[in-house]
Amino acid sequence: MPKRKFFIFDCSKAENCCDKSQYNEAGTREKISMLFHLLFCGPCRKYTSRNTKLTRLIKKSKLKTCSEEEKKAWKNRIEKEIAKKES
Repeated sequence: MPKRKFFIFDCSKAENCCDKSQYNEAGTREKISMLFHLLFCGPCRKYTSRNTKLTRLIKKSKLKTCSEEEKKAWKNRIEKEIAKKES
């Protein structure tokens, strides 16, 4: 993304603030500054739109993480398969 500066933020700070605001880690001042930046910066608006869409899709997918036991079992299975192919 090109580095442009509108108001207080340059594009890299706007990206960071966008990520933080989606996880409710950005402060009010950061959010307001980011909104002003987004008014004038098309690439950052596009980034924010895509980032929001990705976050929505991930939440909608209801992903489930594996337990440590499952991970170890998969790792052992993969190692056994690799050992079979090497011999």
